[in-house]
Amino acid sequence: MSKKNKWAESLSTFAVGVGVGAALGILFAPWSGQDTRDALKESADDLVDTVNDGLDRATSATRNWARRAKDGIGEATDQVRHAADAGNRAFHEAKNAAS
Repeated sequence: MSKKNKWAESLSTFAVGVGVGAALGILFAPWSGQDTRDALKESADDLVDTVNDGLDRATSATRNWARRAKDGIGEATDQVRHAADAGNRAFHEAKNAAS
């Protein structure tokens, strides 16, 4: 069988499958069209709310992390500054004592 015939056969099989699936979906649908649309909209709204809540929590956590990091950097800077000042004082005291 040639490639062209295999492709046509595959496309036909797919089209038949889509048709059968659509027909079965219409026949066995549990709700009317409006009820289905309402249910899908409600599910989508719930999903959007869930995603937004997650983004809000992530944003809040990121802000808290950034604030703690900034505070930690400030504390480390102060400690280094104090250590440098103490080193300078000790150097000048030793220099003056040696003179």
